[in-house]
Formats: sequence, structure tokens, C-alpha cells
Amino acid sequence: MPVVTVTSDWSKRDFYAGALVGGLLGLASVYEITHQIHPFDVRMGVFVLRQAFTRFPAGSMHILAVQAQATDQLPMSVAFYQGHYFITVNDGRFSLLFDNEPQWIRAVYAAPGTFSEQEAYIKAVRAIVEDKLQEMTLPADMKTEVRPSAVAEKDYIMGQVIYIDSYGNAITNISRSLFDRVGAGRDFRIFLQGPYTRIEKISDSYGGVRPGQLLALFNSVNLLELAVFMGSLATLENIGIYDEIQIQFSKYG
Repeated sequence: MPVVTVTSDWSKRDFYAGALVGGLLGLASVYEITHQIHPFDVRMGVFVLRQAFTRFPAGSMHILAVQAQATDQLPMSVAFYQGHYFITVNDGRFSLLFDNEPQWIRAVYAAPGTFSEQEAYIKAVRAIVEDKLQEMTLPADMKTEVRPSAVAEKDYIMGQVIYIDSYGNAITNISRSLFDRVGAGRDFRIFLQGPYTRIEKISDSYGGVRPGQLLALFNSVNLLELAVFMGSLATLENIGIYDEIQIQFSKYG
């Protein structure tokens, strides 16, 4: 049976998620990635789905239901990328979700109503499952948005926090490949919000330091993550999304 995933900010406390899942069950097997995205936080939803979708089989459909009220100008759409179908509003978020242009995008129009978003998701999944995309959707161009990226010079990298997980760990937009390329094996200091909080080594795991100690590591998606062992970095250091992270490398190796 086809697979469809749902990532939303709806919360399981309300009926919205259950209503959507019920409407999809006759069409596909439904897997709920999370309904705990912060309300209206599109970038958080994009980050979570971006890390999760590759674990699902090719041909899977992925619904991103975060701040996804469609309009005639910004319609609900289906994008096909790396063998997967993505269903959400075409308002720029596809360009944050994908590294490259999708193979195609098609717009899905549903009858207006108080929850037309839900009907558009079901219509899109039905069109994919029944192989009726050509007759049930219209061609569309991808809207774009600038993705925050780390800035690198000869002796430093400037990045930012892009996600705080449920443990209070701060994930940045600094990749392992960028760190290795700029650092070239040199000593370094990682500064968090100014010159006083700093880390001078990369740990292999969370358990490599004492409880309460700051640490930095490259996580399972090869992004620099900052944490406090058995504590919350976000709480202890008052770190939040978009906060600046700087890495200064020794000039002399």
C-alpha cells in the first residue's frame, strides 16, 4: 500500500490530525512523523521533514501541514523530488526543503471552506495514488525563499542555530564538510553569543564529558550540534533559534 507521512503543528489534543488521518486511510498507510511542530513555525516543520523523509521508501508522499492555508496565489501543491512526493503550500518552503529544483510541481485546488487545507491534502494523495495528477492538478512554478546559510572566511565560520530539539540541544547550519574544509585540522574555538561561552573540541558522543558540561559534536545528519550533557543548553545558556554561532580557527595551525 502507498505510504503517506504527516508533519504538522496541529497537536494530537485537537481533532484535526485524526480527521486527516481518517480521510487518508482508505488511500494509503499513514505514518505521523510529528504533530508537535511549534504553531506556525514553517522552518521547524521543514527541518524535521527534511531530515526524516529519506528514511521512507521511494514513492512515499509527505504532507507538511504547518501554516498551510492555501490561496489562489499560493496554492496547495505537489512537488516531486528525489523519488518522493511533497504536499504543502507553494509559498517558498519547497526551496527550503530541497537542495535542488524538484522534477516538477503541480497545484491542487480544493473547494473553499473552513478546512479546505485538509481536503486539498486528500485530493492530492488521491490524485497520486490513482495516477490522475494530469487531470486533477495544474502545472506550477516553484516559489523561492532564501535559506539561511553559514558564512565562511579563511579563519572563521559564522552560522546560526536552526533547530532546538526536545532535549534543549542546539542544531546549527554549520556542516561537517564546511568545518573540515575551513578548519583544515587547525585548533579552534566555538563561541556562543559572545566571547565568554566557548567550546574548544569536538566530542564523539554526548557521553564524552561530565554531566553539566558544554559539548559540541556533529550529529547523525552531519550538522554541528551544541549541547549540555544531561542538561538543556537552550535553558542554561538562553540559546534560541537564529542565535549566532561563531567558530574561530587558529591562524597558525
